[in-house]
Amino acid sequence: MALSLVVALTVIAQEVKPGKVEAIDLGKGVKLDLVLIPAGKFKMGGPGKDHEIKLTKPFYIGKHEITQEQWEAVMGNNPSSRTKGAKFPVTDVSWEDCQKFIKKLNAKTSGGYRLPTEAEWEYSCRAGTTTAYSFDDEITPKDANYEDSKIGKPVEVGSYKPNAFGLHDMHGNVSEWCDDLYGEYPFAVTDPKGPATGERRVLRGGSFYGYASDASSSNRYDSWPTYRYNSVGLRLVRNVDHKAEVTPTVPKSYNEAKEVQKAVAKSLQKEAKPGKVEIIDLSKDVKLEMVLIPAGKVTMGSPASEKRLLYIETQHEVTLTKPFYIGKHEITQEQWEAVMGNNPSSRTKGAKFPVTDVSWEDCQKFIKKLNAKTSGGYRLPTEAEWEYSCRAGTTTEYSYGASLTKADANIEGGSIKEVGSYVPNAFGLYDMHGNVWEWCEDLYGDYPAGAVIDPKGPAMGEDRVRRGGSFSDSDSVACSSFRLNGTPSNRTGASGFRLARTP
Repeated sequence: MALSLVVALTVIAQEVKPGKVEAIDLGKGVKLDLVLIPAGKFKMGGPGKDHEIKLTKPFYIGKHEITQEQWEAVMGNNPSSRTKGAKFPVTDVSWEDCQKFIKKLNAKTSGGYRLPTEAEWEYSCRAGTTTAYSFDDEITPKDANYEDSKIGKPVEVGSYKPNAFGLHDMHGNVSEWCDDLYGEYPFAVTDPKGPATGERRVLRGGSFYGYASDASSSNRYDSWPTYRYNSVGLRLVRNVDHKAEVTPTVPKSYNEAKEVQKAVAKSLQKEAKPGKVEIIDLSKDVKLEMVLIPAGKVTMGSPASEKRLLYIETQHEVTLTKPFYIGKHEITQEQWEAVMGNNPSSRTKGAKFPVTDVSWEDCQKFIKKLNAKTSGGYRLPTEAEWEYSCRAGTTTEYSYGASLTKADANIEGGSIKEVGSYVPNAFGLYDMHGNVWEWCEDLYGDYPAGAVIDPKGPAMGEDRVRRGGSFSDSDSVACSSFRLNGTPSNRTGASGFRLARTP
């Protein structure tokens, strides 16, 4: 495992920026973000009706549905009848209206914009997945704006987490027009553009009105090209100049989809950026540093050989299929104050000291405000992500070896210390052992009996997980595998957190 992690980190240090985004200036501060999508193959349609599609050319697709401010910047009006707002998706636009918008946009810019083909839309939505939705076989109101969300109207674009290609709201919010005429699917085809004849056009993605099944990756609708409704909008596509020497690759997973994106971006001579650390501005002088962690496998829990073994630390293999960012440090008091406007820490005050006296519920409020303040996607790490990040390729009791001393971490002491006061682990993360307890996203419960993939903890329970130990705890409590539960409303002077984000 150690060798594979070294290779993964070497690749990450040299990579181009994942999910390359091209920003188009529409005027008056209005931008249109397009995401580069690689060529490839995929199975289109639902079970029993799927057929193989090959897309031989990469393309750009809108990171978001077209917003009202974007429509107005091009057309000079806002047809949306239900919910008005700059960042809300434009609605009440027919397929024919979309063609008029595209014609004006192409005249205003360097051109090449169009509606996606139905195949391009589903390929972009799936982003390498074969499940009913781009994130799982189930959907919940936390994932998208659909009928069960009980919102009853569009929400601002980007209000939910993106898929693996970095695209928001491919499920729900508003239905999206595709370029194709509606008709029966063919069998295996290359670069399909829909049937040659017909009257009605394709709509995809479901909406805030629709059921969960309507929002699946494969569900399709049809309507007249003159049809306008307050749950119907659009997303744009633009071609790119594809170099012949780049061979189309089939993304079979989240990670592979990212790798294909990188290869295509590189072939198009896009700007390379060493991507190990991401720095986010929270205010003029306050930064948040996030470290990119590769996907991989880890054996969670403690072996029987560890003297301090607890029954709740049953060893089991965990596979994390998606890379993720995690905080280089615990969230500090100045970072909390930059987002929340206050400092709840009762024990030791100081800008670079970890924030304390925050409950799991308080962390959720912080994350909600942070996501509104930034490009979003921040969350607490899952327990598996936390231990994987803490171990950083090690199988010993601590990320530094079989023992932990006061020279390695802030343990068995009387006070909190500034973040980064000790040597980091192999992933470049500080204070994974000691200093303050760190909340995880998961509910607390028994570990599964066997190997698992991308675990998110038990489905039911009351307490949440805390990890890492604190300044007042012994070395055995601060080990990589030790787990502690706490009620979501619990606040202590020794508990804080660090953030995670999925790219």
